[in-house]
Amino acid sequence: MQKSTVSSPSTQVWSILGAGAIGGLWACCAQRSGCTTELIFRDQSSLAAYREHGGIAFTANEQTELLNIPACCPQALVQPIQQLLITTKAQQTLTALHAIKDHVQPDAIMVLLQNGLGIAEQVQAQFPQALVLQASTTEGAYRPKPFSLVHAGRGQTLIGAAVLPTNIKDPSQQLTDIAKSLSYAPLSVTVSENIEAVLWRKLAINCAINPLSVIHRCRNGELLNKPEAMTQIATVVDEILALSKALHLDDNLADLHQQVLEVARATANNRSSMLQDIESGRETEIEAITGHLCRLAAKQGLSLPCNQQLLDEVRRISTQNRS
Repeated sequence: MQKSTVSSPSTQVWSILGAGAIGGLWACCAQRSGCTTELIFRDQSSLAAYREHGGIAFTANEQTELLNIPACCPQALVQPIQQLLITTKAQQTLTALHAIKDHVQPDAIMVLLQNGLGIAEQVQAQFPQALVLQASTTEGAYRPKPFSLVHAGRGQTLIGAAVLPTNIKDPSQQLTDIAKSLSYAPLSVTVSENIEAVLWRKLAINCAINPLSVIHRCRNGELLNKPEAMTQIATVVDEILALSKALHLDDNLADLHQQVLEVARATANNRSSMLQDIESGRETEIEAITGHLCRLAAKQGLSLPCNQQLLDEVRRISTQNRS
């Protein structure tokens, strides 16, 4: 295993809040591209363990190298944060931001790259002058053990904003510049003209797969071999389509049933992040995924009985596992 300590400065320096698989992937690719980022770990003990390890053992194309990426924790922050890539789990976002809020500049650029919906609005409320963007990626990355990261598959990353501040002179150009600044080879970030539609489709697919992987305690692909799970998937999707129509978000969702099955096949060997959280006794993202869906439905006066049942069951399992 080679040891690399590339630290050539970049004109675009991003702080990365969340040192999990996706945050680590962006940091590692930046380091290999000769760009500087800073990983923000949760606390001093996590930072100390990272430094003791000497960096992240990053594997791509069957080659592994140890990347010593600049890192800190909230208590050790010194420099102001102007550009922040947020890759924490949805349920951890506000707590993590609160820990560093004194260092985040009022007009910072903040990009949320995570599962679930409903968090961006809360972040914008806490940082009203910031430019808050959302992103979605299909890049594959996982951590086989602490401080080890595998880039398992290439994907697409899209970025955009539901509403751009009126004080931006050329919003299209700024979004393009931000996307370019986060495109550390081989990662490529492109601007989406309708990020809401992208994130809504992703939420729908997550609602159809992740909770059921917990209920049936199985890999994604194994759901396809369980008649009960297949019936539940169909019902979940039907309910989502009904809500989408009420919200006028049903454009380009005609193939949602088929796409859910295709994603389950394409990720057949994956254990969903929600199932991994359950197995590790961690809090899940269920509130930002199925919970968000059910809250939207309630506001529309709609009932989503299958989704609500899955939400209640995952809540019960999660509470039981963490007690």
